[in-house]
Amino acid sequence: MNDQQIIVILVIIKAIILGLVCVASCLYAIPLIFIPRFHKPLHLLTLNVCVAAFMCAASMCAAFCGIYFIMTTFYFNVLWTAASCLPIIFTQTTVVCQVLYALFFFQNNIWIAICISTQWIFVTLIALPTLRSSLSHCFISGLELNYQIYVLIIIGVIPAILLIITNGIIFISARKSTQRVQPMNGDRTTTSSFTQRDVRLLKHMVFIFAVFFCGWVPMFIIAVIDYNGDAIPYVVLHGLQILPCLSLLIDIIDLFIYKHELRRYLTRQKHNEVINIRTN
Repeated sequence: MNDQQIIVILVIIKAIILGLVCVASCLYAIPLIFIPRFHKPLHLLTLNVCVAAFMCAASMCAAFCGIYFIMTTFYFNVLWTAASCLPIIFTQTTVVCQVLYALFFFQNNIWIAICISTQWIFVTLIALPTLRSSLSHCFISGLELNYQIYVLIIIGVIPAILLIITNGIIFISARKSTQRVQPMNGDRTTTSSFTQRDVRLLKHMVFIFAVFFCGWVPMFIIAVIDYNGDAIPYVVLHGLQILPCLSLLIDIIDLFIYKHELRRYLTRQKHNEVINIRTN
């Protein structure tokens, strides 16, 4: 089996994984957005809004990357032109940032539109400098070294700092709330349950971020190391690109496992459809 055949197999695997991510993310996000029973805010975090934004961004990211992988492998001269080279890299940077920053731009139900709009504007603005990279270098391996480092910072460093700050604020708020409730109530069971719920939610958010971070950031580190396009074999690079696809899939599965109410709702809907089919 030669290198080209291996690359084709890897591209097919990535396209299948990303297709599953697109379907699953839509299946997850649509009920959260359109069914009123899922619009209840959780304590300290409006997880439904946050996760819906995350899943919509993940779906967009998966769809873009699926097209990107296939076109890059089979229709390179059609995809990479003087007019499209830098915009493609800009779009790639934007959609990855959308997934990461969707975990931080959230509020309550009243502020959904403002939060989503702010996220899109912010992510678009921080990705704009990539369009100033050298066009000639774009045809060789992508962005110039200084711009690759910039992308690594906005995708790896800044989100990690935001996660630490956000979770620190939430943890401190949870502790203060617990201290206020305990003297008034005196019920240790209620206080303990409150704290465990917040900690479990924090762990879940950290897990989503960590999985996506570990799947995508190594690729941008490699982009910095291989900025001239000659340090890593093309086949190896295609193999490593499976990591981001798997990270999206793992996050999707985790969200379905975590969201018990949504999982039960989808199960009941499927069960009702089977009953209706049998009845008819």
